[in-house]
Amino acid sequence: MTDSSLLYQSGRWHHLRTKLSDDGYLLIRGLLPAESCLQAYAYLCRALSKSRSQLLHKDGRLKPGAAGMGLLSRQDLAAHPLVQQVLEAAQLESLMKQLLQEEDVVTTKYKWLRAVARQEFTGVHADSVYLGKGSQRMLTAWLPLGDVPRQQGAMMVCRGSHRKRAFSRLQQGYGSSSVGQDGTCSGWLGSHPDDLADLVGNRYAIDWRTADLGAGDVVVLSLGIIHMTAPNETDQVRISCDTRWLPAGDARDPRAGAWQAAHAVAA
Repeated sequence: MTDSSLLYQSGRWHHLRTKLSDDGYLLIRGLLPAESCLQAYAYLCRALSKSRSQLLHKDGRLKPGAAGMGLLSRQDLAAHPLVQQVLEAAQLESLMKQLLQEEDVVTTKYKWLRAVARQEFTGVHADSVYLGKGSQRMLTAWLPLGDVPRQQGAMMVCRGSHRKRAFSRLQQGYGSSSVGQDGTCSGWLGSHPDDLADLVGNRYAIDWRTADLGAGDVVVLSLGIIHMTAPNETDQVRISCDTRWLPAGDARDPRAGAWQAAHAVAA
């Protein structure tokens, strides 16, 4: 992935918005304090180790055969102050206001908080099939809670897939379809990056980007960009969250549930 941190640090908002429009993603390193993200990770690991003791040690090490951690259903954990201060941080809200050029933005009450075991991943998809019935300006911020190197299941983005001509037929069909909002395999285009080249019929149009990501880094995704996460090849649970953001006055996809102003606190 191309690192846009210097553009962010120098306040070059026009360049950031242009890059997001062209590439479909932004990588901003260190937007959030790493310590706050690591505290949230540690809290979630401890909580999961109590409720799913057969799957996880309290330090996040996976037990043999661990799968299906069930963190998506634990919205009580997502609402804990240690976690919420990261997912709705003032720094994140401020970034979204600048990217969307709006004074008031909202985020979903529901949080797509995932704990990913060994060999688990999210397949090739675009968020438009899950959340595209409202404003097309919706942005996703993908937050790794803890360091996430590529082998632990980092974000992968197909640069420009939201706008390149080679993807137009795919976007018109798949991109305008709809499935449930949980991001499970019902809306996947495939389970491997190479599946996308087969669907598009032009391997030269495929430009997958990824990077080793650290606690505090943020990947911003446009609604139509095609992306996935790599499989977790380690024995350490990967915890990450998709947070969704909209201008307060824009139409909202009902599948996302309630939207609200962020509890904007400095992480």
